[in-house]
Amino acid sequence: MKTIIYLFTIVLALNACKGKKEVMAKKEEAKTEATQAEKQEMTDTEREAAIVEQMKNEKLPNEGEDYYNMVSKEIPSNAAARIQRTACFGRCPIYTLTVFEGGRVEYFGKKFTPREGRFESTISPEVIEKLITEAGTYGFFELNNVYDKQAITDLPSTITSVKNAEGMKTVVNRFNGPETLRGFEQYFDNLFNELEWNEMETK
Repeated sequence: MKTIIYLFTIVLALNACKGKKEVMAKKEEAKTEATQAEKQEMTDTEREAAIVEQMKNEKLPNEGEDYYNMVSKEIPSNAAARIQRTACFGRCPIYTLTVFEGGRVEYFGKKFTPREGRFESTISPEVIEKLITEAGTYGFFELNNVYDKQAITDLPSTITSVKNAEGMKTVVNRFNGPETLRGFEQYFDNLFNELEWNEMETK
């Protein structure tokens, strides 16, 4: 009988010890989870602060300047003039028309234009001279290089380049260009509307 009571007492003690350990383990687990949650919360807060700071320091995109620098570097040295219209989020026509000094004209219609692909044609020296003269009449060579507003997005750009005796002049009209500039852009387009174009062979 004494042996049974002794064994029973040991079983109770073991169960009590086990229960205590489980309680302690659960408390420790809860404490760990709370600590991790606190660390996570701090991490999120720090991350949010970093994002806000980054937004303060981040420069707005300057598409007008970027286009100007790009065209100034890539336009062929024997080009007499060029007009290029860039994309927007809608159906803005995307094309480049380049007039070379010898009279050859290249047209690359990328999207939303009557001609898509690469085409070529020729014009007389008189037409090139007329284009340069009209550029002067519209005051093109006295305009700013870039008309833009960085905070405004989803705008197409019209990039016009004309060479005179002083060299190549490029103007990027992305936002709020003067009426005279828009008038010359339209004149430039219209001057080549009636040309007969031949599709260029792809290499």
